[in-house]
Amino acid sequence: MHNATPIPGSPRTRDRIIASVSDLFYRNGTYLVGVDAIVTHVKITRATFYRHFPGKEALVVAYLQHRDTAVRDELEALCDEASCRAVVARIFALLKVKTASDAFRGCAFLIAATENPGSVEIQRVAREHKLFLRDLFDRLVPPGPAHDNLVEQLLVLYEGVLAAAVLRPDALAAAAAARTADLLLT
Repeated sequence: MHNATPIPGSPRTRDRIIASVSDLFYRNGTYLVGVDAIVTHVKITRATFYRHFPGKEALVVAYLQHRDTAVRDELEALCDEASCRAVVARIFALLKVKTASDAFRGCAFLIAATENPGSVEIQRVAREHKLFLRDLFDRLVPPGPAHDNLVEQLLVLYEGVLAAAVLRPDALAAAAAARTADLLLT
């Protein structure tokens, strides 16, 4: 007979911890949220926390990896046999929706990297996410003499929206970036 209750140390408990802290970290930052706040928020003991993570840095890394997977899946789902221009339009439309949300605080990877400059692992995960974005645009932009410049321009537009929308949450940055991307790809 299978026991459906997760045992301490189980992957389901670890996943629950990551899911529970995702909003907490995104809202309050990774640096200022301590282990006490984490165990209180998740409703676990310190022993359970440390059974799954050697420390807060490891949890932040897991949170970023979880977020990276979600963003990758979301963006990859927009990629199909449509033209580069159509897929890029979808990407910026999604960005417009995200940045218009009252919960939007900016790029979680940039926030975590900025808050934890001494963490090699957090920096690595944040950098890998940005490399994914560059690779995504690299795959979308057709080959040609302007390929590398277009890829970099699209990445700068994407990153610029994430930054601009923090202080100007009216979603106009995403709309302007979408129009600019469309002009670049014509």
